Amino acid sequence: MYKLFIGFRKLGEFPTIDQAKQFATESNLTGVFSLLGVNNYHDSWYKF
Repeated sequence: MYKLFIGFRKLGEFPTIDQAKQFATESNLTGVFSLLGVNNYHDSWYKF
């Protein structure tokens, strides 16, 4: 499972990276998104 955050606020858990990134893209939220997952996976990006 992958956990998606914006700042320190948890937005949800997703079974795949693609689903989490799609959710972030389609949301009306802006800011720093962080994605944490299995095997120490970590990704972050800023959405304007």
